Amino acid sequence: MGRAIALALARAGADVAVHYRASREAAAGLVREIQERGQRAEALEADLGDPAACRELVRRSIASLGALDWLVHSASVFRRASLSDTTDQIWEEEMGVNARAGFLLAREAAPALASRGGRIVLISDMMAQDPPRGYLAHAVSKSAVEGLVRALAVELAPGVTVNGVAPGAVLVPSGTTAEEAARYARRVPLGRVGDPEDVAQTVVFLCTGPSYITGQILRVDGGQSLK
Repeated sequence: MGRAIALALARAGADVAVHYRASREAAAGLVREIQERGQRAEALEADLGDPAACRELVRRSIASLGALDWLVHSASVFRRASLSDTTDQIWEEEMGVNARAGFLLAREAAPALASRGGRIVLISDMMAQDPPRGYLAHAVSKSAVEGLVRALAVELAPGVTVNGVAPGAVLVPSGTTAEEAARYARRVPLGRVGDPEDVAQTVVFLCTGPSYITGQILRVDGGQSLK
């Protein structure tokens, strides 16, 4: 999904600082693809579970590209664990990368974004609104993301807009069989699993569209949240 978002922003005319934690080769390939489209791009490594690394990532992005107009936080930890299985480490990893990193990135980026009428987009998911069994820490962390969107929208107005995107069944879990994927699709009113491009185009809309939208969570879920 992060790859799709980066490419969509590049197609919209953005130079892109591509963050990665461990996927160095994939990030380098994405940078080359963006550059071939005529946009500048840099691959920047950071562990978003480390507060200092979050702050440094923003500084390096601005230093690499010269300015910052849009901040998109899509990195996520996704661990299956019930209440009894949720260790302190799982809780800290989910909350750290999914929620705290968005706060730290936004706080560091806010002055640069405000000077250019910037936009922030944070990626949530359907579990924030409809938590299933077995994903307690993840569901709570994504609920925190949506609360952060609303609070930041107030804090950073009027200079910066802040919105969120909450995908539904866009990427089925690794190892999902065709039968299981079909079962996912049948639960969606539109009758299909989504595509990362659906999320990417929503992010582009929030970055390039009307500046009178802030504090909103757009649910890209084929209508699943209505059921």
